[in-house]
Amino acid sequence: MITLLARPGSLVAGAAVPLEAEEERHLAVRRAGLDSAIELLDGAGTRADGRLLQDGRRLTVRVERLTTEPQPAAMVLAVGAGDRDRFGLLAEQAAQLGATRLVPLETDRAVSVATRLRHAHLERLRRRAREAIKQSGAAWAPAVDEPLPLAEFLSRPRVGTAWLADAEGAAPPGLPAADPLTVAVGPEGGFTAEERALLLGAGFRPVRLGPHRLRFETAALAALITAWLARQRGRHG
Repeated sequence: MITLLARPGSLVAGAAVPLEAEEERHLAVRRAGLDSAIELLDGAGTRADGRLLQDGRRLTVRVERLTTEPQPAAMVLAVGAGDRDRFGLLAEQAAQLGATRLVPLETDRAVSVATRLRHAHLERLRRRAREAIKQSGAAWAPAVDEPLPLAEFLSRPRVGTAWLADAEGAAPPGLPAADPLTVAVGPEGGFTAEERALLLGAGFRPVRLGPHRLRFETAALAALITAWLARQRGRHG
């Protein structure tokens, strides 16, 4: 079965869902024929099984069966907005590992990176995150926020547990299966002492995610894996 993306809200039982141009190109690469079995994901919890049809010049998928999945427990990654290419790779991998939200942080050391992620790169970043769920089969794609100054991010409401990725931190604590989690990861070179103080003052707990210092994208992915394992332990006692 071939997995494709659909616009959120477009999946309705019995409907013929038109495919976007990018998905049609994907089918051409896969050499899919009419009546091929297709799975559609809208990235907002709905998946559909159907069959590929031709409607004039457009390809559509006739939806035969719908299922919906509840939104998973919040898994928020707030990451220093460093090099845009590495951040793009992070967005793809984070989508596959269960992140629900990705927040690029404008930090003191990130602003000096010439190739840093900027507002103009967000559309491509969001597309890469959505595209990644075709590989993983996840029903939910992560939201990708506008870049935020660290202080503004910390001023916004937050629920649940908060970790600060820190090579000098403690081992990761246990995590109940349904608990929201936010992890703050510094840019290349880490958070400054002042930024770290802000995070600690906001209730972030320093947590060590590996035996050595990690690059920002590696630390973020390690946080996702660590959180998944902690939630599995919480789920099974």
